[in-house]
Amino acid sequence: MSKTLFDQALTAAKAYHAALPAVAEFQPWPDDITWADRAGNQIPGAALVQSDPGFAADGIPAVAEVHALQQAIMALAPYAEWRHTYTEEEVGHDFLQRYGWFELVGPTGHFHSLQTRMTIGYWGPDLTYPWHQHAPEELYAILSGSADFMAKGDEDRRLVPGDTRMHGANQPHAMITHEHPILCFVFWRGEGLADDPAMSAD
Repeated sequence: MSKTLFDQALTAAKAYHAALPAVAEFQPWPDDITWADRAGNQIPGAALVQSDPGFAADGIPAVAEVHALQQAIMALAPYAEWRHTYTEEEVGHDFLQRYGWFELVGPTGHFHSLQTRMTIGYWGPDLTYPWHQHAPEELYAILSGSADFMAKGDEDRRLVPGDTRMHGANQPHAMITHEHPILCFVFWRGEGLADDPAMSAD
C-alpha cells in the first residue's frame, strides 16, 4: 500500500514540476529515479501534515497540480521517513514538535537519484526557522499555507501556494510562519546534495 502511495506522489510531483515554469526551469526532471524502499519514521509534526497542512491553493496558475501534490503528500505522510536535521539546542523543543521533512527523491530518499534532491517540508504556525545555509542551490515551491521568506541580499517575501523562492549556494536564509502552517516542495541542485543544512554563523 505505501509503495502505491509513493508512486502516486511521484506522479503528482512530476506533473507539478511540468506545470510550474519556475520549477521546470530550475532543473530538468531526473532520469535516474529508482525505488529505494526506505523505512518510515514518524515524528510529531508528521500528524499535523494530515490535520492542518495550511490553506489550499486558490485562484493561482496550475492550481490542479498544486492541490494534487498536496493531497498525495498528505496521504503518504504516515509512511514517510520524517527527519528533523536540527537539535533542540539549535531550534527549541516547540519547533521540533511542529516541524519535519522527508526526502521524496534524492541520494537518501524514498526514490534514489544522484541528479537532484526533492524534499517535502512542513512548519507549523508561529514558528521562526532561523538563518541557515547549504552548498546546493535551492528552490522552495509552496503547496499550502504561507510564510515570510528572508535571504541575505534579497528582499523579504511572503509566499503562498504556487509561489517559489530560489536561494543561491551557501546563501543564508530564514523563514517565519504566522497564523498558518506551510507545506513546501523543495528542490536542490549542485554539489553536496546528501548534506544537511547548517545554522549560519551570523
